Amino acid sequence: MKKALKIFLSLLLVAGSIYLVRQSAPRFTYKDQVAVLLYHHISDTDTSNVTITPALFRSQLTFLKKENYHFITLQQFKSFMAGGNVPENAVLVTFDDGYESLYDQAYPVLKELQVPAVNFEITGTLADPRARKLHFLDERQLRTIATDRDANISCQCHSDSMHDKQNGKPLLTTNIMVDGKQETEEQYKKRVVNDALDCKKKLKKAGEEEVDSYAYPYGYYDDRATSLLQSVGYKYGFTVLSEMTTRADDPMQISRITAGSPDITPQVLNRTIQRNVMDFSQDYNYVPLRDTLKDLDGTMTRNKDRTITFYLHGKSYKLDPESGTIETAGKQIPLKHPLLLKSRKAYIHFKDLENVLGIQIAHNPLRNSFFERLTPAKAKARNIETLTKF
Repeated sequence: MKKALKIFLSLLLVAGSIYLVRQSAPRFTYKDQVAVLLYHHISDTDTSNVTITPALFRSQLTFLKKENYHFITLQQFKSFMAGGNVPENAVLVTFDDGYESLYDQAYPVLKELQVPAVNFEITGTLADPRARKLHFLDERQLRTIATDRDANISCQCHSDSMHDKQNGKPLLTTNIMVDGKQETEEQYKKRVVNDALDCKKKLKKAGEEEVDSYAYPYGYYDDRATSLLQSVGYKYGFTVLSEMTTRADDPMQISRITAGSPDITPQVLNRTIQRNVMDFSQDYNYVPLRDTLKDLDGTMTRNKDRTITFYLHGKSYKLDPESGTIETAGKQIPLKHPLLLKSRKAYIHFKDLENVLGIQIAHNPLRNSFFERLTPAKAKARNIETLTKF
């Protein structure tokens, strides 16, 4: 009887261990994409919507490690964007602004847990790092972080002196007023280029070997600004749009998922990553038009004349199954693949739908639904809040 009880308890223990292993794994093991996380300030006393406690920061990283996520270096990320491989469930940790709390609070935890990271530094603050209530890294602290190869924290640019606004408009993308006059295009270009070069120069002086990545102040950028940054050697631009990053994405428009907010528990962070994962394991051919539009927050109606009308983001589309064309804004767009009608349902080819709507559509396995991949410009146009910063 005792022997049977021991066997039963052993089996129960094994079953429990298997359950825990299954519980600890992400719901979907993603490949060929990276969750780039965004942090700012870490403090036990300061509060803001981009400040978290040291305990929460540690618990997030520890939880993700247990959930079989794999933290990568900036160099691994750049290799991935160039066509290389990264581990499954890849995560890149980034910090904006270069606050002193990165050195005091984050640096020891990152080093202990062997989590690499990126520090996007506002280098203009090095001249007087304690000028504001919230202190920034000084030159010694920055050099310590930048030269500690074991910690593997890359120090990159968040501008030198352009993390500011004039009349509510970000300096990076605005022709500002100088001495009562609006600067010319040439003056604007010179200002942006010189600032980007100053930032690069100061980071290299601090010991960073390669400075080619730039986090846009406040997340604002445009084609003009990115072209200027590229002209002086910046190859990667980091935004504040919450999505996963794939190697097919524009390297100057890298998305980042906010992790450094006080209401983001480790479990919430895990779910947020999972809800942004894209499933590349399936080749989507035909998709049900009504259901897919519903996923995208659109609607569809079938008309008495057998045509189909659907709406998305304030635009209307009229589909004629007979002619295989879609009319929108006075234009006729021919479908490359015939519309299929089965069991009173309309099926449209996935690529045709993307082409007609002018958007990129992805599938999330956790939600088992389609969603639109956004650019920061589209998010701004639709009043989608991405992040509120200091």
